[in-house]
Amino acid sequence: MDMTNEFKETAARLFGDFATPAVLETAEAGQFPQALWDAIVESGFGLTLVPEEQGGIGAGLHEAAAILLAAGEHAVPGPLLETMLGNQLLALAGSEPSTEPLALAFVEDTAKPVRNVPWARSASQVLVLARDGAGARLALLQPRELELQPEIADASGEPAARFVLPAGTQWHALAGTDFDALLRRASLLRGAQMMGAMRWCLQRTTAYTQERKQFGREIGKFQVVQQMMAELAAAVVASHALLDAAIAAPDNAAFAAAARSRLADAADTVFGLSHQVHGAIGFSYEYVLHFRTRRLIAWRDQFGTAAYWRRQLVRGFAGKSADEVWPAIAG
Repeated sequence: MDMTNEFKETAARLFGDFATPAVLETAEAGQFPQALWDAIVESGFGLTLVPEEQGGIGAGLHEAAAILLAAGEHAVPGPLLETMLGNQLLALAGSEPSTEPLALAFVEDTAKPVRNVPWARSASQVLVLARDGAGARLALLQPRELELQPEIADASGEPAARFVLPAGTQWHALAGTDFDALLRRASLLRGAQMMGAMRWCLQRTTAYTQERKQFGREIGKFQVVQQMMAELAAAVVASHALLDAAIAAPDNAAFAAAARSRLADAADTVFGLSHQVHGAIGFSYEYVLHFRTRRLIAWRDQFGTAAYWRRQLVRGFAGKSADEVWPAIAG
């Protein structure tokens, strides 16, 4: 039985009640949204990907993406994705899942500083997933063990930190795992948040074109605005279709790379056109549009930058002859 819509509707109701503009503002000031988090804990969303026999919900990527799409629509602050995926990693490592917030980072080189880890200071544990040959290994770190240095705030305004892995960091082997596959899943879940924010921007901007009047008629009746809205809708629909295909086949590296590449382009389009159609009001802090558009710009480069995913996409076609390109795309 498909429970995806029920997950999304439940999440939308919860986030609508607790992710208020006041909560979003205080989160950007560095204050952890505790009341919102308590509601998330009560809902069990942080245990979505944990198997039932280990105390979780035992749901899959579709259900997790549905929750995160609702989170993106409401610009929910805090490490919800990181806690969802982090608890799945804890289960793989044979550890108990956490009801406290988790921070999560993927690293290729453990000798280099770990950068841009959202909400690391507020997390109960900082999980670092590192490449280990073809597989992955996991470090479970306490924030007090780390010399956390504040990062320059990204476009979302939410707090992040950087740190160097301590000498003697203990690693847990994750048997049968694939670092790239886990990174794809994280990227697709972040993509679901992006999609939620983009859908909200499309719906709010469409409504605004029917509310705002200029020269005696709604601005949505002007051809130039209609052209912008068509481009905005096309970007959202195309990226949504690619994201759905990638979530349905998460082990297909080309699908994931194509989805994240298209989402990055769509984020730029949605940001630009939403604000352009709204005009001056769209650039004011009091109007809620910016909570979604700024997060889009921050999220587009998390769990793999746009350039990274474009390189992954190109690699899928490297070495193919001209006659092999279309079958690879169609297949």
